[in-house]
Amino acid sequence: MKHIKYLAVLFSAMTVLLAACCKDSFDYGVFTGDDINQQKKYECYDSIVVDPSNFTSNQVETLKADGKNVY
Repeated sequence: MKHIKYLAVLFSAMTVLLAACCKDSFDYGVFTGDDINQQKKYECYDSIVVDPSNFTSNQVETLKADGKNVY
């Protein structure tokens, strides 16, 4: 009976850890001082806050076309 309880606790812990590690995206990210050349960094975010002096309006539109909310 101890083995079953041990396995249940282990399974629960592994499920929680895997769920936390497998999140595909984050709600938002703040990127000041970055530029469009680091676009790979933005892939995991639904919304991004960028420094407007480092992005052209076309670059912002490209990010929006990729499904990002850009602020």
